[in-house]
Amino acid sequence: MENDELFFLLIFNIVGVGIGVWFLYTRLRAKLVEVEERKARRWKHQISEESEE
Repeated sequence: MENDELFFLLIFNIVGVGIGVWFLYTRLRAKLVEVEERKARRWKHQISEESEE
């Protein structure tokens, strides 16, 4: 009986860690996309200001 509980807890923990890693990965990926878009807008804005001068 104790081995069954240990096996269940091991699987439960692996699934929990997997979900946590997936969640953090998706949040990090979304933040990186947001930062890249912000940088692209800033570069466009700087290029348009330089061309006006």
